Amino acid sequence: MNQSRFNVLVTFLLLAAICVRAYFAFGNDRDVLIEKYSGHPAEVIGVISDEPLVKDFTKTFTVAVDHINGQQVDFSIRVQTERYSEFEYGQKLLLKGKLSAPFNFKSNGGRTFDYINFLLKDGIYFEMKKPSIDILDREEVGGLTVILFKIKQAFLLNIKKVLGEPHAALAGGLVVGEKSALGKDLIDDFRKAGLIHIVVLSGYNITIIADCIRRLLASLPRGIGIVLGGLGIVAFGILVGGGATVVRSCVMAVIALSGELVRRDYNVTKALFIAAALMLIQNPLILLYDPSFQLSFLATVGLILLSSPIESRLGFITEKFGIRGLVASTLATQIFVSPYILYMMGQLSIIGMVVNILVLPIIPATMLFVALTGLLGFVSMYISEITGWVSHILLSYELAMVRFFAHIPFASLELPKFSFWIVVGFYLSYFVALVKLPSTFSQFRFWKKSST
Repeated sequence: MNQSRFNVLVTFLLLAAICVRAYFAFGNDRDVLIEKYSGHPAEVIGVISDEPLVKDFTKTFTVAVDHINGQQVDFSIRVQTERYSEFEYGQKLLLKGKLSAPFNFKSNGGRTFDYINFLLKDGIYFEMKKPSIDILDREEVGGLTVILFKIKQAFLLNIKKVLGEPHAALAGGLVVGEKSALGKDLIDDFRKAGLIHIVVLSGYNITIIADCIRRLLASLPRGIGIVLGGLGIVAFGILVGGGATVVRSCVMAVIALSGELVRRDYNVTKALFIAAALMLIQNPLILLYDPSFQLSFLATVGLILLSSPIESRLGFITEKFGIRGLVASTLATQIFVSPYILYMMGQLSIIGMVVNILVLPIIPATMLFVALTGLLGFVSMYISEITGWVSHILLSYELAMVRFFAHIPFASLELPKFSFWIVVGFYLSYFVALVKLPSTFSQFRFWKKSST
C-alpha cells in the first residue's frame, strides 16, 4: 500500500474513532436534565448565540443558557417568539416559560426525522415557545460577529426596498445565505426543480464569492492579497451563518490560498479530507446528525471522482459558456447524492439536470448585480435602482424557470420509505465500479502521486 492511500485510510479510521467517541460521550446527561426540567415552568438566563431565523409568523433563535432557576448549567435551548420581536444576536435575556423536550416527527412518505439528535449536535436540549422575555443587556456581545450581522441586515433591507418579494428573498439566499422564507409552495417548487441548493447558500455560491474576493485583492502585493483574501473568506463565512456547507467551502478556499502563499499545488482531495477532519474534531456529531454536512461532502466527492471522467465522454456537448463542464459537474453530484436524498426525503427531481443547465450559468451574474444593488444602497437608493433593474430581470427568469418546470407532470420522483442498507448497497457498488475502473482515477493528481 502506497503512502498516499495509507494516509487516506488512517484519516478515515481517525474520523471514525472520533465519531464513535462522540456517539457515546455526548448527551449522557440529557435524559437527567429532561426529567428534571421538561414540562415545568422555568426562569432562564442566557445569551442569543445565533442569528435569529425569521419565517412567516415567527422568529426562532438559540439561547446559550447560563442559569435555570438560579442553577448554573451548560447547554442551549431553542426559543420561538413573534416575528416582529426585537431580539438580536448577542443579547442577554431573562426568559420565563415552560421548557419542553424536542421530539422526532414524520415527514412525507413515513420518514422519521431525527430532530432530537439534530438539535443535540448543537448542544440544544430544550425548546421554549412564546415565553415572557426581558432583555437584561441590550449591548450585544460578540464583537465582529455583531458588526457583520448588522451589515448583513442593512444590506438585505437595501435589496428588499429595491426588489420586493419574492425576488429579495431569493437574492438574499444567493448572496448572503439569508434564511427568510420564500413560502412553502415556492420552496417545494425549488425542490421539485432540483434547484433547492441555490435558495440556501451552497458550495457553488461560496466558490463564486471566494473567487470574487480573490480577484478584488489581486492588485495588492501577493502575500498581503492572499492573507486579506483568507480573512475576507472567514469573515464572509461568519456573516452568512457558518452552516456545514459554508464551513466546508470556506475551509477548502482558505487551504487553497494557503497553498498559494507557500507556493504549493492545491490538491482538492486532500483539502476535502482536511476540512472534514477539522469540522469533525470541532463537532463529531455532525457526521451522524447533520444532513447538510453529509450532502455537502457527498456532492464534493462526486465532483472530485466523476466530473472529469464524465466530461471526457461528453464530446457531443458544446464547451461554449461552460455548458459541458456544467453538465458533467451536475451529473457527478447527482449520481453521488441521489441515493441519500431519496432515503432522507423520498423525493428526487427528474428534470433537475435541464433546469440546472438553464439557470446556473446566470447565477454568477445574478449574484454580482444583487451584490451591487445592496452595496450601492448604502450610497444612494436611486443609483441602486439601476443594478436592481438588472437583478430583477435575472431573478424573474430564475423564478419563472423554477415555477414552470416544477409543475411539469412527473417533474420529481417520489419513493416510499426504504431500508438504509439499500443506500449502503448503492455506495458500495459505486466503490466497486471505481476500483474496477482505474482509468477513472488516473485522471486525478491525487491518485497519480500515490503511484510514484
